[in-house]
Amino acid sequence: MTINDIQAFIMVYDLRHISNAAVEMHLSQSELSKRMQAIENELNIKLLDTYNKRRLQITPAGETFYHHALKMIRDYEAMMHDLAPNRPNQTSKLTIGSIPISGQYNIAQPIAAFGTNHPELTLKLVEDEGNHVLERLLAGELQAAIIRDTQTNALQPTKFQKQPLLTDELKLILPIGHRLATQRTIRMRDLVNEQLATLPPGSGVYEPIMSLFARQGLKPNIFFESTHIETLLGLLPNTDNVTLLFKQSVTPFMTDQVVMRSLAIPYISQLNFVYPQRAGNELMTNLIDFLVAKLQKK
Repeated sequence: MTINDIQAFIMVYDLRHISNAAVEMHLSQSELSKRMQAIENELNIKLLDTYNKRRLQITPAGETFYHHALKMIRDYEAMMHDLAPNRPNQTSKLTIGSIPISGQYNIAQPIAAFGTNHPELTLKLVEDEGNHVLERLLAGELQAAIIRDTQTNALQPTKFQKQPLLTDELKLILPIGHRLATQRTIRMRDLVNEQLATLPPGSGVYEPIMSLFARQGLKPNIFFESTHIETLLGLLPNTDNVTLLFKQSVTPFMTDQVVMRSLAIPYISQLNFVYPQRAGNELMTNLIDFLVAKLQKK
């Protein structure tokens, strides 16, 4: 099996659906099914139970393989990061796309500081919605991107390097008078009948929400989508509406009319610095290391 095959299994595991995973991986359903069967044949063990056509089940062996698969991907990416400084630096212009979280995560300031320290480099940071950033990265319009791991899962590890910058936790935000506000932790099952406002597909927040519901065979009641966190929070006071957002991205917008609660099974996401594998060089890894050091001091 290849690194890309392992990444494909991780996508199937997360989405619990061959067809949906195939769409995300830009593969045909038959091609992805063949990859999964090839892995099972090589391991001589069943990883996926496809008896239920509506919801794929993961076998105990599949659960074990998943955790090893994650480690293999992390080790591969660490190796590529360590090899990158050996490539010659031919970059004079670096345009980085980012989801709209530069302010909340304090991303823009260290990037500007790095640019000041490297006057030979023309450095530019552009904020846009996650799906647009990803499209521009794939089209070669951006030399790098700062997006969530939920947006980078479909990228082949052999084509794109994904370096974690920081982690954040998905939280439930609800009106202070909501019936669930008295609970310290909330189950996904508790939210099935709630009116859910959310960021749209491609945001990197919508995707884990759908995955969390899907893993339990549930379907959320999404009644409103907006690209603006402030708009979502504005819908909550004096209603039964709720929303799910990452803690650090929503904290600056919290008011005394809403509260934040944890999920019973915490969902942790990584903010990743992503760039084409063959473009990795000492300058790129120095920028990543500089960003990580600054963000860890925050």
